[in-house]
Amino acid sequence: MNVGIVGLGLIGGSFAKGYRKNAPDCSIYADNRTRAVTDKAISEGVVTAPLDEDTIALCDIIIISLYTDAAVNWLASHKDLISGSTVVIDACGIKRRICAEGYALAKSSRNGFKFIGGHPMAGTEKSGYDWSLDNLYEGASMILVPEDQGDTSLLERTKELLAPLKFGMFVVTDPDHHDRMIAYTSQMMHVMANSIVKNDKCEYVPGFTGGSFQDMTRVAFLSPSMWTELFMNNKDYLLEDIATEINELNKYADAIRSGDEDELMKLLDEGRKRREALDIGR
Repeated sequence: MNVGIVGLGLIGGSFAKGYRKNAPDCSIYADNRTRAVTDKAISEGVVTAPLDEDTIALCDIIIISLYTDAAVNWLASHKDLISGSTVVIDACGIKRRICAEGYALAKSSRNGFKFIGGHPMAGTEKSGYDWSLDNLYEGASMILVPEDQGDTSLLERTKELLAPLKFGMFVVTDPDHHDRMIAYTSQMMHVMANSIVKNDKCEYVPGFTGGSFQDMTRVAFLSPSMWTELFMNNKDYLLEDIATEINELNKYADAIRSGDEDELMKLLDEGRKRREALDIGR
């Protein structure tokens, strides 16, 4: 297998290391904004050679792990070098724009490659190639966003090409539903964590924290530039969830302020039952 990776940060670097670990005979070609990072990955034996005009056409799959604007620009400037048999997948956190652009660019390309949106539901609070992991995606969910959900041949081909990463499950959806859900499950969590640590008490927390504070605020470690772009590109759905959360918090505040223990207990029990019913890790 020949794999192309654009962007060797945490996400792209973990793709490269995952393929190298689990498919050691594959050839991995990489393109990164800072050439020194590509050279380092080559020197470590993770990457075979640069992804360039000579190697792009060799790839069975190309994974674009860049911010949305950069991903669109890279695809637009390289589309005619990509083979018609290549599957191109992105790893952007928001799907509506990248998918609209990606589908169109694939159709207008010289060779007519296949583009499918992708979003690996894995990451850490760290960033950059040095923090990438060869097992980051093992057991994780991979969201696939094809233009046509009935294109089973593309979906099966994509899953086959991604198999060495050992994803735990694949979820197929459309760009709109993806962005609506990610506003809640990911972006809202980052907004909440980032806002919670701005409380003046935060500077006094050493010795007063347990798992609840640490778990709740872990993702406050973030890249401001990346998350600003993600939030702004999904602001309609994110603003809906922020408004919903404010409304819910006010219910708790009202019950506490009025001394309504029955209402507070009801609210807490509702939340407990909702979380208990979720078929995800505790």
